Amino acid sequence: MRLFVALNFEDAFKLKLSRHMEELRKNAVKGNFSRVANLHITLAFIGETERLLYAEEALKAVEFKPFEISFDRVGLFKRRGGDICWLGVRDDTEIKALAGSVARELKARGFELEDREFKAHLTLAREVVFKGGFEPTKYALPQNLNYRVDRISLMKSERIKGNLTYTELSSRFFT
Repeated sequence: MRLFVALNFEDAFKLKLSRHMEELRKNAVKGNFSRVANLHITLAFIGETERLLYAEEALKAVEFKPFEISFDRVGLFKRRGGDICWLGVRDDTEIKALAGSVARELKARGFELEDREFKAHLTLAREVVFKGGFEPTKYALPQNLNYRVDRISLMKSERIKGNLTYTELSSRFFT
C-alpha cells in the first residue's frame, strides 16, 4: 500500500479552502485540481510498503505541542505541461520541526524517505495552466486563513473508481 504522513484538516476548513480553489480554477485554462476531501499537507511520503505497523509505531513516537499555522500566499512549482499550484504557510518553523520529527521516527524504523528539503505547502492543483494575464502568485488570500495543528495522520493513497482517494489509517492527537 502507498502511505504518507499528513496534516489533515477538518471539513469546515477544507470548505473554506475550496472557495479559494474555485477562484483559481475560474482563471485556469486547464488543470487537475485536488478533490476537497483530499486537501492536506504532506509531512513525509513513505511510498509503497506493507510495513503498516512500523509506520504506526513511528507516528506514536512523534512528540510536539499543538501550534497554529496560517496560509499567506499562492505559489507555483514550475513544471513542463503545467505547474503545481499551492498554498504556502506564513511561518513554517514549527511545521518544519514537526516534519523533521516525523522523518526521524520513520527513518529510525527503517523507512527510506526522499532526500529533499521540506517545503510546507498545500497542493491545490497539478498540471495547471492559467489564463494569460492572470498571476496566481498575486492572488490575495484573507488574513484569517489559520488552522490549529493538534494531530497528524497516517494516510493511504489509492485510486478508487478512477479517483485518487486518501484514507486515514490512524492518527495521533497532541494536547
